[in-house]
Amino acid sequence: MDLPGRQRGAALLILLAMVSVAVIYTLVAGMNRSAGDMARAREQKTYAALAQAKAALIAYAVTYNDTHANTVPGYLPCPDRGASTSEGVAEATCGASLVSVIGRLPWQTLGTEALKDASGECLGYAVSGTYKNSPNAITTSTLTSNMMNWDTNGQFAVMDTDGTSYLAGSTEDTRAVAVIFAPGAALSGQVRTPAAGTANCGGNYTASNYLETANAIDNSVVSATASAITSFIAGTAGDSFNDKLVYITRADIWNAVKKRSDFANSLRALTRRAAECTAMYGTQNSSGLTDMRLPWASATVLTNYAVNSRYNDATSDLSGRLSYRVETSRSTNGTNAIPWNSSGYYIFTNGSYCSYQTDEQAWYNNWKDHLFYAIALNYRPAAAKPTVACGTCLTINGAGNYAAVVIFAGEKLTGKSRNTLAEKGVLSNYLEGRNFTNDPNAGGNGNYEAAAASTTFNDIVYGIDANLRVQCHPTTSGTMQIQNSTPQTGIAASAPAPLAPPGAPQIPPGPVAPYAACP
Repeated sequence: MDLPGRQRGAALLILLAMVSVAVIYTLVAGMNRSAGDMARAREQKTYAALAQAKAALIAYAVTYNDTHANTVPGYLPCPDRGASTSEGVAEATCGASLVSVIGRLPWQTLGTEALKDASGECLGYAVSGTYKNSPNAITTSTLTSNMMNWDTNGQFAVMDTDGTSYLAGSTEDTRAVAVIFAPGAALSGQVRTPAAGTANCGGNYTASNYLETANAIDNSVVSATASAITSFIAGTAGDSFNDKLVYITRADIWNAVKKRSDFANSLRALTRRAAECTAMYGTQNSSGLTDMRLPWASATVLTNYAVNSRYNDATSDLSGRLSYRVETSRSTNGTNAIPWNSSGYYIFTNGSYCSYQTDEQAWYNNWKDHLFYAIALNYRPAAAKPTVACGTCLTINGAGNYAAVVIFAGEKLTGKSRNTLAEKGVLSNYLEGRNFTNDPNAGGNGNYEAAAASTTFNDIVYGIDANLRVQCHPTTSGTMQIQNSTPQTGIAASAPAPLAPPGAPQIPPGPVAPYAACP
């Protein structure tokens, strides 16, 4: 049946309307998909830049001692805060000791291009005061001192969007050492007028013009107080917040450092050298070669573990930390009447009797809290002059006659903590097995332990024998190896060299490589 003309016209209009709605829906859906794809692409570009920056900073820390003479790995650069005439260059010195700093990523110092987020803005960067390379605060004072080793914590907490849940920093061990920011496009109130010399990045160095606040946490501000903890937030994007960030933890740095083929050898060389210098002390006694008494140990509990002079020998201590200052031992029974350093009686210092070198000093300065020491009763400063026969001496794994042992405490094991001053004074947080239970070595005849590294033991042990020769215990063999202190290639020697006469120059142990088989 034919519809009247008016009805046919109305049906056509309805059909056209339906087609129009379908077309519009298809177009809008396509536009939405394109917008979504574009948003994802922008986000991918931003996070790719952040990831590249993170990798470059970790690489900088891992190779720091290769690019900076007489240092150790672990340090991060200062930010670019506009102090240099060249954009993207880290500030030479940023802030006070142990004070965290924020600025722009020093991309030129890191050897990258000017890394930018999807909005075209260069990345921001904050570094913990404990990890920045200048000033690094090593032994500079008793108040603001810091060591760079695998126990060094960061100073940043990174919060999730709610402002209460932690992404990093819920414990001292998990704090971030650095945070990298993608600032996003300018929001209301942010003024990004270009400063002089910013041809690559544009804009200026005022952090609040780039970073925002969420849940009362301001990403543009770091604490100006030494050792203070600063919080940052990965907030929810919106009209008043568009920062994106990634962070670097202590574990990120040190897991990478430990992959260096020479790192473990450097720690072994540090321990061996410290043992050699301690043994050389016995060659300096004013009453001659028959007097081989060694210094007292330092206390395990110190008021500041970063200051060298706090490792001061204590009367009658037969075990503890390895002593740096040995004036107490020197004055006991006339031991070591020969001064070797104009500023005090220090063993591990450049120009000392054992010819401690500047690069060795850097490793000692930063890792000294890991060095422990025990002395045999017959070799203590208050003993009668000991002879090679060695009356009451130490043993290692139940064998040998040792005047002393020097032990390097490996990385803290599961359940151990070395964060607070009090925790650093607990011997069991450093040493395992008999190396811990022997303390205080009251009889001067402790049986010390050397073994392969495991989940429950990772001490590195060197013995100083009755002739003051340094011996080491390989982790994979029960065979003792003895190395000369005379010039050599580092291969284990079958016979020790004779002691040099008191006051004679001593020979450093040579290159690091030979210690690979001798932990």
